Amino acid sequence: MKVTVIGAAGGVGRRVVHQAAQAGHAVTALVRTQEQADMVALHGAVPVLGDLTGDWQHALDGAEAVVWAAGAGVSGHPQAIDGDALIALTDELVRRAPQGGPRRLVVVSSMGVDRPDQMPPFLNAVLRVKATSDAHVQASGLDWTVLRPGGLTDTPGTGQVSAGLPAPRGMIPRDDVAAAVLAALEQPGSVGLTTELVSGTTPVREAIAGQ
Repeated sequence: MKVTVIGAAGGVGRRVVHQAAQAGHAVTALVRTQEQADMVALHGAVPVLGDLTGDWQHALDGAEAVVWAAGAGVSGHPQAIDGDALIALTDELVRRAPQGGPRRLVVVSSMGVDRPDQMPPFLNAVLRVKATSDAHVQASGLDWTVLRPGGLTDTPGTGQVSAGLPAPRGMIPRDDVAAAVLAALEQPGSVGLTTELVSGTTPVREAIAGQ
């Protein structure tokens, strides 16, 4: 599968790039700097330079599926990235779909998007922005999957998660989030799925397939 990863230099994105390339997919990675391009190339991707606040649409050329793994973080400007850029990506995929462009979109969002008031206060602003852009994706008519992981860690993945809506609050290694992205891409039954993810006891592919 030809997969474009948006946010390929981030913590989850570069793991998606690595795992997708290892699985035999042809990966295009949207990055902002030459340093990031060199990094994703080492993981087996073809880097494409662009910026989500400017020119990035060329990264979609030739893709069969798109992974959204970008995010501004709690200290950034979530409206521009988590909100406006994801909405713009969705609209661009809808525009291209009748001409054979990619309809498949897997979005890495965040736990608590549907209940920001129950989450830590410092997350409220970004979760509210994500709620709007997630809803835009879900109403787009594309073949979408929305994954909402809990707190992200850099500990090695276990390959096992707990999935549900809602899932119990908890943490999850970025490795396992990337594995869930790959599982969703490779399982047509995940189209239309929105689920939260934390560490658990169910193998990733089984957890995604069972939702």
